[in-house]
Amino acid sequence: MTRRMHRRKFLQGSAALGAAGFFVNPIGASERQPGVNERIRVGIIGVAGKGGDNLNHVEKSGLAEIVALCDVDANRAAPVRQRFPNARFHEDYRRLIEQKDVQAVVISTPDHHHAFAGLAALRARKHVYCEKPLAHSVQEVRLMMEAAAREKVVTQMGTQIHAGENYRRVVEIVQSGVLGSIRRVKVWCNTQLQAGFHVKERTPTPNGLNYNLWLGPAPERGYPPFRTGTNTSVHFHWRWWWDYGGGVLADMACHYMDLPHWALNLRHPTNVTSVGRITYKGDNAIPDKMQVDYEYPARGTLAGVHLTWYHGVNGPDLDGKITHDGYASGVLFEGEHGALLANYGQHRFLREPRDFVRPRQTIAASIGHQREWLQAIRTGGATTCNFDYSGALAETVLLGNVAYRAGGKLQYDGRTGRVTGNANAERYLRREYRKGWTL
Repeated sequence: MTRRMHRRKFLQGSAALGAAGFFVNPIGASERQPGVNERIRVGIIGVAGKGGDNLNHVEKSGLAEIVALCDVDANRAAPVRQRFPNARFHEDYRRLIEQKDVQAVVISTPDHHHAFAGLAALRARKHVYCEKPLAHSVQEVRLMMEAAAREKVVTQMGTQIHAGENYRRVVEIVQSGVLGSIRRVKVWCNTQLQAGFHVKERTPTPNGLNYNLWLGPAPERGYPPFRTGTNTSVHFHWRWWWDYGGGVLADMACHYMDLPHWALNLRHPTNVTSVGRITYKGDNAIPDKMQVDYEYPARGTLAGVHLTWYHGVNGPDLDGKITHDGYASGVLFEGEHGALLANYGQHRFLREPRDFVRPRQTIAASIGHQREWLQAIRTGGATTCNFDYSGALAETVLLGNVAYRAGGKLQYDGRTGRVTGNANAERYLRREYRKGWTL
């Protein structure tokens, strides 16, 4: 089959799905769409760590005015409050969302708060930028997607690597058809889970930390809820506990699986199988080594895809025997005419197609992931990681944890969000909330 025919076949498959990954802002002129020369009034929820990085990008864009700040830790927030003395400060993001002059919010909280902050903002018809993996449970992700579509606001998930030049060039190669039909993709991440322990002995909450608000909808637990080594801070290691995060899979897979989802127009898998190993000495119960197999159906004329995720290893092999030099974390596209390796910043052929000619650049350079969101709010333009595209990605990622916790295997209907073939899975699609917290 000629390269041109491969290209035509891929585009026909893409057309059958619509322009997955791109979204035209449907908002017309209204009080919540600023004019082309007006700065967008933004509230920042979570101002340190990743939240601080997002705040810096929003500020440097020149398109926004920071009018509200929110954090549960007064000590971490203090230097940011000094930088923005005119911004109102809140401990509780529900109060920030009620602030009338806030037009858009950036959510950089732990995962267990994403849906609560996100849905409140969406229902208030505010534009939302939310860190990955969009929500803590599959059900919450779907509620976020539905609310974003209903309220017709501008959304973006924080998969910042999507804005990088390398991913764009890889997508162009894959979509040019030079690799031929791609039925197999392997994705791996060498991030190591940090072992921790529940803490039985309670100590006073540190001054300045509103621990009750940090817990939010999570189960009641005295301070500190856990320790990692000698560290009892709640500000990073929450991701290694089911009550607050989803381990390495929830933490990293949205970044790496974004590339095959984008390049191959993937959306929801029909079958998910998951196995994990706990090799650390801790009691946080999330596997530090994990393999998840996702089976996606054909899309238009595009063949079905078997994608495997691995973490805790340096290559696409749960036993660690297979590695690729320079790609301790990466993505491997295996096509009938070639195989392509990629990571965040580089790519190379594992098997180069005959007579390969690099396709012309058709995907424009990004103006910046956060800036893209702000620009779309202002002009009614496009966002590449809106909640329709990124929600399906996050939902797929989280299904790997559902399968693992439910016993290893499930069948999934992405249209309805229903699971078959595993009676235990339903309970892990959602979660219970502490008294006083409801969606």
